Amino acid sequence: MPEGTFRTLTAAQALAFMRRADEQNRAYRLFDTRDADSYARGHLAGAEPLAERELGQWIGRLPRAQPLLIYCYHGHASAVFAKTFADFGYAEVYSIDGGFEALALAGAVEPNRAPSAALRQFMAAQGFAGADIDAAADHGMTPLMKAARAARLDLVDELIGLGADLEARNTDGNTALWLACFGGDAGVVQRLLAAGARLDNQNDNGATALMYCASSGRDALVGLLLGAGADAGLRTLDDFRAVDLAATAGSLRLLRHTA
Repeated sequence: MPEGTFRTLTAAQALAFMRRADEQNRAYRLFDTRDADSYARGHLAGAEPLAERELGQWIGRLPRAQPLLIYCYHGHASAVFAKTFADFGYAEVYSIDGGFEALALAGAVEPNRAPSAALRQFMAAQGFAGADIDAAADHGMTPLMKAARAARLDLVDELIGLGADLEARNTDGNTALWLACFGGDAGVVQRLLAAGARLDNQNDNGATALMYCASSGRDALVGLLLGAGADAGLRTLDDFRAVDLAATAGSLRLLRHTA
């Protein structure tokens, strides 16, 4: 394959390539360039998520002789990613034509798993009937919200993998990210952010997760959210910003630059 070029494979060709490589113990990398929610709902076994902002990191550490296979939704964006890798000297780069849809039609995508026994037990204890992972119970709370509030990283991770709605809102307009901040577990907050949860959802009072953390003295989470890019300039319906609500000296220090 000439330098600076890449090849397009059909879904069937890509699957055949990977089967042969597996049989020959030949290493390759498979990348999924769709959004985090789509990846969480279903992806090819072994596929790694790839966002545009991460390209530089991958280019800096992947062996240039290793084959790279890339898919997106329909096969358009993956070609752009493939061209970028090829331009940086990667010798064997493939864009999968038709993307995830074509691969799914070819039977390459495993169906979503059923909730585990631990998750079913948790849902039953929290008042959910059945196994609907997006069901709303008291106050519009979903299983993901309750697991996040309870700091159950294991269940949060499973629910994300099953495709739970990250942006469902309870009766106050809060999402799972807010409930994770209420629970105070940085690992749960980070997992939701990694899955693509919106940082700046404003609830019915216009408050964000950053505002809640500032007002409740959760300094470490204030720093985490700011580091992830939370908008400190948003205002509540009463015209308060996160800095105005800071309840501790630590949060105030972190937010002072936004005043």
